[in-house]
Amino acid sequence: MKITRRDMLKSVGGASALALPLANGYSAQPSKTRDKTESATLAAIRPIRLDAEPLVKSSYPTHERFNDEIAEQLVVITAKGIEHLDWGQQHKKICWLLRLPEMLYVNHVRFDLQVGMDWRKEQGTWLYTDCPVRNLTGRWKIIDEKYQLAPGTEQEVPTVGKMDASIQSDSLGMHYTLSVTNTSDETWKDVFFWFCLNHYQSRITGYRPHLRLGRSWLPAQEMPSAQHHRYYPAPGMVAEHERIKADRGSFRGDSPELSFPGVVCWNYTSTGPVLMCHCSKDAVGVGSNQLWPCTDLFLWFGEIAPGEQTSKTGHILLARCDLKTFADHADSILDTLK
Repeated sequence: MKITRRDMLKSVGGASALALPLANGYSAQPSKTRDKTESATLAAIRPIRLDAEPLVKSSYPTHERFNDEIAEQLVVITAKGIEHLDWGQQHKKICWLLRLPEMLYVNHVRFDLQVGMDWRKEQGTWLYTDCPVRNLTGRWKIIDEKYQLAPGTEQEVPTVGKMDASIQSDSLGMHYTLSVTNTSDETWKDVFFWFCLNHYQSRITGYRPHLRLGRSWLPAQEMPSAQHHRYYPAPGMVAEHERIKADRGSFRGDSPELSFPGVVCWNYTSTGPVLMCHCSKDAVGVGSNQLWPCTDLFLWFGEIAPGEQTSKTGHILLARCDLKTFADHADSILDTLK
């Protein structure tokens, strides 16, 4: 999806303003078809309504390790009514933390941990605009398990792009959109952004990741070349995945093409089965890191010419169902999502 600066401008109260495309979970199907599919899906998987707010604007109790100089890239995702889901394992209210985004790769160069998000809420939606894109690789230090940016970075590292992002929920789940503009004089190629969904404060939803290979959903631990931190090509993205394998060690090894562009974690709890899905039709790589644990998507932006803007969308679903029930509706869910 290509969007120009002119497309982003709209009139607000007689004045011109930059209007960020808001994250929206649904595709542009005819309304009757969409409504029928949505109703059947919602009845089967029983989604749990999610809420979100930026960590720097949130009072929700999160682990202190997240409160450092990269906290502004984090969004706290919560679900009312199940705050104590994993209380027997860790005496903390559960939540998930989405890095929106964590980092990106441009021309096979890693642009580490991005910051500069100035979050605000408009009409019930959290968003930021004009966040600088910079190559911060080598500028971060970890001191006492917290990230700190090296002094002088603001003056020494040039801005080569801009990011806008938004996140909002609906009856199916949480949906986020990121738009990036190339403000440099160089064409960006093989661009992908890394979006990490961290389950550290809800491990019961993160320790059983599954990926769909052909018609079968396999535990990540049983996938070819399985590791604690591993990614596989999304459907139809094998060629792109091959080009970027050298950028990430966790891409290497046998990499069969997945048949679903997302990772699903589920478990039995004291309240019955609970399942979480992180997915996107824009994914190039899909996987998980079991050390946190987290479930990650790499969204493919491809080639971006100077002055051009491109937008992609990801989705987070939480439901009271088991994997078999979700599997029966996975394709119809994708059909209703952008």
